[in-house]
Amino acid sequence: MAKTIVFIDGRQVDYRRATVSVFDYTLHCGIGLFESILGVEDRLILLNEHLDRMEQGIERLGLETLNYDRKKISRTLHRAVKLHPEKIMKVKVFLTQGGSHLWPGNKPKPKMIVMVTGHRLQYKKQRLIVTPMIITADNVLQGTKTLNYMTEWMSQRKAEEAGYDQGIIINAKGHITETGSSNIFIAKNDKLFTPPLSSGCLPGITRDEIMRLAKEMKIRCHEKHLTPDDLAHADEIFTSSSFKIIWPVVELKSKRTHKYQTGPISKVLFDCMKKNFLQSC
Repeated sequence: MAKTIVFIDGRQVDYRRATVSVFDYTLHCGIGLFESILGVEDRLILLNEHLDRMEQGIERLGLETLNYDRKKISRTLHRAVKLHPEKIMKVKVFLTQGGSHLWPGNKPKPKMIVMVTGHRLQYKKQRLIVTPMIITADNVLQGTKTLNYMTEWMSQRKAEEAGYDQGIIINAKGHITETGSSNIFIAKNDKLFTPPLSSGCLPGITRDEIMRLAKEMKIRCHEKHLTPDDLAHADEIFTSSSFKIIWPVVELKSKRTHKYQTGPISKVLFDCMKKNFLQSC
């Protein structure tokens, strides 16, 4: 296995001995939160934005029992990336629930887990398919990065079974939300469009950065409810996430199969963001 750094509750442990109690409520009910952060040398890209989102998720769902400690999380994240030998890293932080009333007498404490592995940034072409997975946009869990990831996982599995890279999830109104691991943008007539948060998509940190950067570059960017038909007639499509930054879409399968060229907007945004994030690398 490639070099992996693991911390549990602020203490480094061998990844082969990293464990969570079988009585942890997260195992039984999927209660917990996580964040995925790009690490570059000893920097954590957009760390404050990621921790803000985690804190907002705790407040929104009433998960104060997770014992969220922003200073401790930040300190542990920085310790972990400094120990990893790679310049570019995938960094993940998890908060588990801890004790469950289902098992009296067993009360493990909530866990804060940090994992760091090496990573390589690339502008990778991908193929998407609209999957039958549907979310309810007004579900309290939507828009929060929880450890309950069944819908996203099932969408990804169905995409892979069909020979595609990622699956697109729609909401009950037939609007595009996101893929199982990325936000979605389309370009049409030199304008950018992305689903609004009210669609049920995650408030992606990279999504926000793309919208901010597009404004700086005088690229008009709008939040708009999108349908599979809007994607079919787009000039270009790309997805965004913390680890991928931007990946262009070259094929989309909905009712029909549509082909695309990698477009100029996604490439210029990717190059600019990569340069900003990597700096000296």
